[in-house]
Amino acid sequence: MKSDARGWRRRGVLFTVTPVVAVVLVVVAVVAVIVHNTRQTSAEHPTAFHAAQTTTLPATTTTQTPTPTPTPTLTPGDDPALAQTAVSAVDALGYKGVSFGVAIEDRNTGNVTLGRNGNAPFYSASVIKLFTVGWMLHEKEAGALTISASTSNLITRALELSDDNAMNAFWGMYGGTALIQKLITLYGLQNTTAPKIAGEWGETQFSPADVIRVYDYVLTKLTPDDTALIVNDLHNAADRGADGFDQAFGLLQEPRLPTVKGKQGWMRSEEHTSELQSHHD
Repeated sequence: MKSDARGWRRRGVLFTVTPVVAVVLVVVAVVAVIVHNTRQTSAEHPTAFHAAQTTTLPATTTTQTPTPTPTPTLTPGDDPALAQTAVSAVDALGYKGVSFGVAIEDRNTGNVTLGRNGNAPFYSASVIKLFTVGWMLHEKEAGALTISASTSNLITRALELSDDNAMNAFWGMYGGTALIQKLITLYGLQNTTAPKIAGEWGETQFSPADVIRVYDYVLTKLTPDDTALIVNDLHNAADRGADGFDQAFGLLQEPRLPTVKGKQGWMRSEEHTSELQSHHD
């Protein structure tokens, strides 16, 4: 989506890995949550997104009892019910005009738990920047793309500052809507479609399950250096985006936990508010 091309670009929160939302990859888990608010204005409710933040997702922390003999750390792999509990908590949220999508992957076992909208399409907003950067680094590794110093700077700005100008540049450089099919092919996406209006990249649609597929690829298929590049940029996400929007929400809110990394996204139109935030650790 071109930056404010039609006055729509106001990034909401689409993915959030708060206790009940989004793509959070907490050492052993990836959580993807999408929140779509169809209210006319988000001011009617400080929003369901904030309400969701009051729940605690067990999978985001690990505990260890100090004893002479080391005690195994509790993880989603040790207790599969934790993922289902978190998914059920999201599905149980009942806010009028608000849709939630959630998917959780246990990084130890590869098991994925989906909420009822886990495969449903939602607007991508700025999370498409993460998808695009992963593809760019893949192409570089394959010898099909050279990434200059200036392009590297755009990557950092896209991930840390959610800079729309950076994504506008990528959209123009790599084929516009044709880029979406490249992303679908690379990541094996199953619920992703290109925007209906060519320049509106933020109106690409994908599901929580597709976001997990992207994180899987970034964390396991790219070279260690390129994986680290993305993880570090997400770790260094600024409190405010390039446009001045406060992106320190969800798991990036203060005080920010040192293990949290995230790609935020937000957008609004006259008809809907979509909020997306994705996290991984």
